Amino acid sequence: LEPRARYGRWRTMNNVGTIYRDMMQAIRWLAPASCLLCRCQHNRACTICIDCEAAFSRNQHACHRCALPLEPTHAPVVNRSDLAYLSVQRLCPPCIKNPPHFFGAHAPYLMRTGMRDLIHLWKFQNRPQLTGLLAELLLSGLRTDLTERLTTPTSAAHTVVIPIPTQWRRQVRRGFDHTWLLANAIRSQWIQPAVVRPWLKNRRYRPAQHRLNKKNRLADTQDRFVAHPSIADQKVVLIDDVMTTGATARAAARACAEAGAHSVAVWCLARTPAPFGVE
Repeated sequence: LEPRARYGRWRTMNNVGTIYRDMMQAIRWLAPASCLLCRCQHNRACTICIDCEAAFSRNQHACHRCALPLEPTHAPVVNRSDLAYLSVQRLCPPCIKNPPHFFGAHAPYLMRTGMRDLIHLWKFQNRPQLTGLLAELLLSGLRTDLTERLTTPTSAAHTVVIPIPTQWRRQVRRGFDHTWLLANAIRSQWIQPAVVRPWLKNRRYRPAQHRLNKKNRLADTQDRFVAHPSIADQKVVLIDDVMTTGATARAAARACAEAGAHSVAVWCLARTPAPFGVE
């Protein structure tokens, strides 16, 4: 196209975009949305209002390895397991005594109040349309050290996002595979290149984890998952919705490590504080 024609086309498209934004703002002002949690009207292009989002319990003082909430005064421990990333980290007693097969976990919220209600609406009341919002909330505040470990050039080809699978019977009852949807939403919103692969499988039917106590969870997850051989030499990000005792994440990470994964990180929406109870 001639420069004048290109300019005219660009100007037309720009005007259309401006008109569309003005129309959406007018619609939100004339017919404000209702917050999914508190039912109050608001003008955000979001399903929840800014007050409800601000009220979410943040997981601010947590173990750098498993994201378990810690007291603010918990003494830091020097982690010397990886000299390339030597740093002073806050580690919980279980991670010091029995380190998991993942190098870090990202769980930005606590499984309380508003976040718990939002996750329950998403999983148990057939609201898959909330997946994009939850992915955005999970990616907010992503720790710099986790991002650096996943984006530093190594022999691994790229980052592979792997949802921790739920048993197929629960997927049928729920109507959708929530971790698969969440993993794809994260991949589409994350600025780093990544692919989503179903490279973890449940070996057989197990009782629902939220119905078990901590001791039974740890015993139940032994050899629970099997990883695809293609996982070898890949940087893996395991995706789940909630980490309670960490037993499921440990079992999934162990399967990935045994299959030859280069590194494993765990990302989830929320972490259940100790003492662990039934959610």
